[in-house]
Amino acid sequence: MPKYKLNYFDIRGFGEIPRLIFNYAGQEFEDRRWAYPDWPEVKHESETGKSPWLEVDDERIYESGAINRYLATTFGLAGKDPMENAQIDSIFDIYKDAFKEAAGIYMWVKSPYYNQVPVFYHEIVEKQYGKLEDMKPKYDEAIEFYWPLVQKRLDKSGTGFFVSKLSWADFFLADKIETAMNLDENFEKKFPKMIEYKNRIHSEPKIQEYLKNRKESFY
Repeated sequence: MPKYKLNYFDIRGFGEIPRLIFNYAGQEFEDRRWAYPDWPEVKHESETGKSPWLEVDDERIYESGAINRYLATTFGLAGKDPMENAQIDSIFDIYKDAFKEAAGIYMWVKSPYYNQVPVFYHEIVEKQYGKLEDMKPKYDEAIEFYWPLVQKRLDKSGTGFFVSKLSWADFFLADKIETAMNLDENFEKKFPKMIEYKNRIHSEPKIQEYLKNRKESFY
């Protein structure tokens, strides 16, 4: 069995899906984490200057989507066929596109992690994107676009899962719903079916111990 080591910030972010997959599979792995202020000291270890990256013995996999697909294929959380895998990849990529730039920066600025970085970062962000209230319309626009799209696909699936069975897409979407709830106190009222979906996915017995004991994270 390969030796796995996940390298990422001490947040959920784009490192949480691999953690959930490992725990679902009962697979041991090294969960290496660091705080935001420590990233400059760690960044040089990444060949791309980004994280997360997954070490599998003497190989490295960069980019969260590639990591998720590799682990899902390895541990039985991929779709049943090429079309389901394409739908999973699609909803993942759409999220990354929808919540980039101002919408994504809004999430960071509103989080407690924003104050962990040097003040000059704040000045750069404000110069490029404005204040928090200036970014919020872009975030709201992304929310109103993305989650109805997810609901439409869930309705079409009719299985309670994003595709015909539990997949890494369900772990991803449930995690991002949790983040959306932290960012918007009215999210539950706006998208009650999304809350039901998240609760159903997070009731999966194989991840209960991990969810119960994991460190609280804003996103």
